[in-house]
Amino acid sequence: MEVYLDGKPLEGGVAGSTLQEMLQTIMDSSLGQERTLSEVRINGQPFEEARLGSATALPREEIERLEVETLDARQVALHFLGAAGHYLNAIVAAVERVAELYRVSDESEASEHYLATLESLQLFMQVLQTTRDALGLDFETLSVDGVSLEQRLARLAALVQELLNAQEQEDWVLLADVLQYDLCDQLQEWRRLMPLLREQALS
Repeated sequence: MEVYLDGKPLEGGVAGSTLQEMLQTIMDSSLGQERTLSEVRINGQPFEEARLGSATALPREEIERLEVETLDARQVALHFLGAAGHYLNAIVAAVERVAELYRVSDESEASEHYLATLESLQLFMQVLQTTRDALGLDFETLSVDGVSLEQRLARLAALVQELLNAQEQEDWVLLADVLQYDLCDQLQEWRRLMPLLREQALS
């Protein structure tokens, strides 16, 4: 098998019996904290789960040529902080829409949009934590209005759990309240904090 990392042959090949294991090996041994995966190509074609299946299920034997492209993790993180305001605007609009749907008892449509919104929220939290690590930001000591960013992140996680509990209990009124009154406020606070975080990272 031919293995290329950022256009250059990877000497000695790579261990692993599946694509997932091979990518993990490359990340652990060749990338370090300063680089992040940006694109994977299998046999000359971009890797797509819809076409090739999950990375955990794609066996080594089916891969003749593996090409991995990476980006500087710091640059990716700074770009995220610069663009996060637009992303958060979209999540806030979606949250308000879902709350409204639950209030008019359109539970089927509301639940469909709710799941997509929840995924977007969880992705934001995941990328935020990755950004924190890539830029070396200390959320424990960084605070605004007397509240540390670590506390704010914990509050977001707690709200996600409240939403999941309300969903499990099918308490749509509570779900709408948490979305509209608690989550929207928290997301708007994070939208305000993004430029401050970027300034801190660049200082």
